[in-house]
This record gives sequence, C-alpha cells and structure tokens, in this order.
Amino acid sequence: MPIRDYNSFTKVYTEGVLGIVVQPIRRARGSKVEGNFDAKSTAVLKNHTAYYARIVITNESGNAMSLVMPRFDARRSGGGRPDVVLIGGDLAGCREISSPDAFDHKGARWVTCEVGVSSPSRPIQEIHYLAPPYGKEIRLFDDPPPKFNRYYNLGAIVWY
Repeated sequence: MPIRDYNSFTKVYTEGVLGIVVQPIRRARGSKVEGNFDAKSTAVLKNHTAYYARIVITNESGNAMSLVMPRFDARRSGGGRPDVVLIGGDLAGCREISSPDAFDHKGARWVTCEVGVSSPSRPIQEIHYLAPPYGKEIRLFDDPPPKFNRYYNLGAIVWY
C-alpha cells in the first residue's frame, strides 16, 4: 500500500510502498498482559480478554523510509472501540516493536504486534490501519492544516 507520512518534527515526508500482513487475531487471558499497572487496572485485566495480532510490514518500494509506528487500532465488529483502553502493556511473544534502524531497502522487514483488551461478550474482531493516506493525517500543535486530508482521506483499511 502507498504511504506518505509527514514527520512534523523533522518537517520531512516519507513516501513509499509498504506490504502489510496482519495475521489472524488470537486471544489470551487479560491477566497475561504485562505492564506497569496498578492494582485496580490489574483487576480489570483479569476480568477481560486480550486480543492480539502479529503484523509484518515490508518495504516494497525500496525507498529509504524513516517510519514511526503505523497507526493500527484493535476494534470490535463494526469498528466499535474495545471495552478497555490499554495504554502500554505487552503479551509475551507478541510485543509492539519500534521501527527498525534500517528500513531502507526493498524487502526490509519489521514485525510488530497490536494488542487490545475487551470483554468476551464484545470481542475484538478487526484491526484498522489509520495512517495516511488511509484514515486522517494528525495535526500537532501549530502545524498548518494538513492538505493531505482533503485529497487522500480514503478511510481505514480493515482486516477481519
């Protein structure tokens, strides 16, 4: 899929083509989510289910790319938000990995993970990709209004 990502700190666009494969969504007990959680948050996790999917990203264009973590969201059927907002936290064997130092040649590969937590009665069944040109380009602080949204707001790509 084509990307055009604007880094507001360096004021540079990254352009290229990515290959993205989202593996099937799996589940684990919420108590398996590791992180720096207080007692109340740990109790919430114990009563919910963790849903996760490995994501393989490849550089298909061969362009030198400097990527930040692409915007993936774990969602319930129909795009609904999960029951629990998870900030931080990983599952053993499925960790969110930052972009590699070298993603500058065709075939470069990056494996990461998307984790969400919800109740078993309202399971996570979709992974949404929201990075431009899909979704909306984020505007930070005093950045000029992004013209990108006017021309390329194609909506999220969804894996089921």
